[in-house]
Amino acid sequence: MERRKHRRFQQWNKAIIKSASGGQGVLPACPVDVYAWDLSLGGARIQSDESFPVGAVLRIHLELVRSREFVGLDGEVRWSRWNEELKVHECGVEFRECVEDALQAIMRNLYHDTERKAAGTPAPAAADKAVLR
Repeated sequence: MERRKHRRFQQWNKAIIKSASGGQGVLPACPVDVYAWDLSLGGARIQSDESFPVGAVLRIHLELVRSREFVGLDGEVRWSRWNEELKVHECGVEFRECVEDALQAIMRNLYHDTERKAAGTPAPAAADKAVLR
């Protein structure tokens, strides 16, 4: 049974963790450059050279790759693990109390094909939009 509330998009977005607080464990010194992917309106998977403990609240500045917008979000680390195959730390972050502007920017990035519309080319079939790389 799927527990997620929002559709996920496998899209790589650069991000910076500006600050981190709380959680059970050691927090790395910020800022930390990270990648956010598996993005949705409710959260993202973060990949980093640093580990963030479960329960930590992160201030994330996210560069949305498709819409070329920048948003600032707070997110709580819900899980954290070492990915042995990729040799990187991963954590699942649930966005907290997002302001409307940030949610609208994420929606534009995930659900609108801004690059193709700007170029005047037709949008791909819905199946092609599910995985964005």
